[in-house]
Amino acid sequence: MKVRNGIIGSCLVILSSLAHAEISSIDKNSILNALTSNIKQQYVEIKKIDKISSALARFKVSPAFSHSQTEEQFASLLTAELQNIDKHFAVQWRNPNESQNQQIKHEPWFTKLSRKNSGFNRVEILDGNIGYVDFWGFDALSENSRKIAEGVMGFVSNVDALVFDLRKNGGGSAEMVQLISSYFLKPNTHLNSIYWRTTDTTREFRTFEKVNGSVNLTTPIYILTSGDTFSAAEEFAYNLKHLKRATLVGETTKGGANPWQFFELGSGFRASIPIAKAVNPTTKTNWESVGVKPQIEVSRENALDVAYKMALDQVKKSASDEYQVKEINDKLVELSRDKQG
Repeated sequence: MKVRNGIIGSCLVILSSLAHAEISSIDKNSILNALTSNIKQQYVEIKKIDKISSALARFKVSPAFSHSQTEEQFASLLTAELQNIDKHFAVQWRNPNESQNQQIKHEPWFTKLSRKNSGFNRVEILDGNIGYVDFWGFDALSENSRKIAEGVMGFVSNVDALVFDLRKNGGGSAEMVQLISSYFLKPNTHLNSIYWRTTDTTREFRTFEKVNGSVNLTTPIYILTSGDTFSAAEEFAYNLKHLKRATLVGETTKGGANPWQFFELGSGFRASIPIAKAVNPTTKTNWESVGVKPQIEVSRENALDVAYKMALDQVKKSASDEYQVKEINDKLVELSRDKQG
């Protein structure tokens, strides 16, 4: 029994060492070739493919390529190389020798959104009758998420100005962008288009003909942004900025405009490759790699105070109720005092 246990123990050690063995040069070349091939066949930005191929060819003869030892390290290096060109690129490695139960599980984005109130964290009416909506994702459009969004829009339907806080918003569904935008723009307003390389087709996204609740075409809108604002959240900000419907306050956003899909590369590696791209009807381009630049550039920490003050100043111009005017003035004094302090 002792000998048998020793044999078993030795086998376990061998298996463990195999699971964490250094990635071979042959495997690295194979993965890199598969990645390059998939990018050439699938990547939507065709004009950038030669640039990517050249970058990957340089990486192949670099010290980083030859010195990378583990699968995780190699995947990370490839991701960094590709994200210099497009933020939606990523390379992942999952150990093919591990069962699904052994692998680290990450909750899918839309599953998490659905579980956590469709991403809405905080909705309130601030002093001066300024609405404030803080949410971290655009949930997939369903009967439940629609009801949640309608409830939020109903709650702020009578405000005199509205602040959307997207500083921690990682994006999500273009259909939810449509729905929320439909409360502030005329029906059938062209928001954005998505071009798909595989089918050579373009889908237009427009505001809905009808929403459950009132549509506010003149309510001033302020959108808070940061370097973490990404994807669909960037689209929402970009659309409303170029439709001259919102003022963006904060930092330039992360810069991801292209929908993506995973493609298997072999040996447990897979790559997310952008297969479509946004095309704004006004600018005829998008925010990929450059981000969405706000009209008012301030740090993410100061964005709310700056936007709040702007909203109060704007509302004060047309406020006729003496109590609201006093409330606005008191809040402006408080904000000024906080800034000085």
